[in-house]
Amino acid sequence: MLEPLTLRDKKLFDRYARKSFWKLSTYAFAPIYVWRELFQFYWTIIDDQLCVFACQNGDYFMPIMPLGRSPSREAIRKSYLFMLETNRAKPIARIENIPETSVAFFQDLGFQVFGKETEYLYSTDSLIQLSGTRYKSKRGAYNTFMRNQSEMTLAPYQPEDYSDCMELFNLWRRERRKTSSDPLYLGMLEDSEHAHRAGLLNAAELGLEGIVVRTKGELRAYSFGYSLNHEVYCIVFEITDPRLKGIAQFLFREFCRRKAIFPIINAMDDSGLDNLKRVKLSYLPSKQIRSYNVVFPTDDVSKLTL
Repeated sequence: MLEPLTLRDKKLFDRYARKSFWKLSTYAFAPIYVWRELFQFYWTIIDDQLCVFACQNGDYFMPIMPLGRSPSREAIRKSYLFMLETNRAKPIARIENIPETSVAFFQDLGFQVFGKETEYLYSTDSLIQLSGTRYKSKRGAYNTFMRNQSEMTLAPYQPEDYSDCMELFNLWRRERRKTSSDPLYLGMLEDSEHAHRAGLLNAAELGLEGIVVRTKGELRAYSFGYSLNHEVYCIVFEITDPRLKGIAQFLFREFCRRKAIFPIINAMDDSGLDNLKRVKLSYLPSKQIRSYNVVFPTDDVSKLTL
């Protein structure tokens, strides 16, 4: 029996997520829930595992593997059988964002494994200090912004900042549209509005922490993140006024400074975009972690014995 995923379910989700302790950013409530305008999300408990499903046009997939202390064959079998038996489009059935440490487990069960995204992990202290020649350009951009901006304020996000944040998002999106004619990228820009709106409107309930930058009273940047566990802090949104040189470097450094108690910053993936990949690599990640999607290679449910 599936239950709709609501804000009230965050405590339940967090309780199961704490048992898993993955470093992948997707194993948290917020980065799933913010996409609720594009997908309907549901959950159920199978073999003491929290199983989350995403549904679009009547077809289901799992955005993350079942959450629990260790992988459960029973939870995986029943979840996948449900998708195969329910979906009209059988190929939609899949489990996304499998950590690399679980790949062999799924291969042993007969699943096919496909690479998905790479997430970028950094030493928080390195991002705060920006020491040495390797960070020279970052320090320069940061200092340029500090020199050129008067009456600048940096403050925690408040609900009354919502309209200004969305106005900035729309400005940023218009400028990004000018840089590409790729329909996939343009579609991602449109879809991202749903996630930003949901995150901004429900920040407190989702456990998202945000900061905003204003110059002369005008909102010029915002960023949001969440704690994945006591080691890893994930930065999920970062929007800056593209007309202001150095503001992106300033925002990233200052947000990391405020999260110094976490030794690791996860800056999420690069969405398959070369320019975003170059930016993330330029900050010299201490580790890159890969996620995977798994698919059972048949629509004959009788073969899914696991």
